[in-house]
Amino acid sequence: MTNPHPPLFGLEVDHGPDGVVVRVEGDLDFETHRELVDAVTPLLAPGDPARHRPAGVVRLDFAGLHCIDSSGLSALLLLRRRADETGVRLLLEARPVALERVLVMTGTHDHLTAHEQDSDGQGRPGTG
Repeated sequence: MTNPHPPLFGLEVDHGPDGVVVRVEGDLDFETHRELVDAVTPLLAPGDPARHRPAGVVRLDFAGLHCIDSSGLSALLLLRRRADETGVRLLLEARPVALERVLVMTGTHDHLTAHEQDSDGQGRPGTG
């Protein structure tokens, strides 16, 4: 049976001088997680100036995230692994309470937010 009103999901990618920002809107779940992986993976490619990553930073902005399930969490773990392999800083920013809760409950918070350091080396709460 299909859902007559599937949840809205969208990604917006902005390239800037400090790296790339990917804004996530809607539900990151079984039906949408592949979109996030497919959009972010090319941004993690090493050393290609055409990827518009001058700072080697990809920021995932979750201000518009409604909810996340295990497939969404799996996508974030996959993207973290790929970012670590290529030396790109992957930051999880504007995390809503629902995302924080999932990260803490699953024991993945520290792993997924390991790179939340600003320029003077101090951690910044709410980013990662």
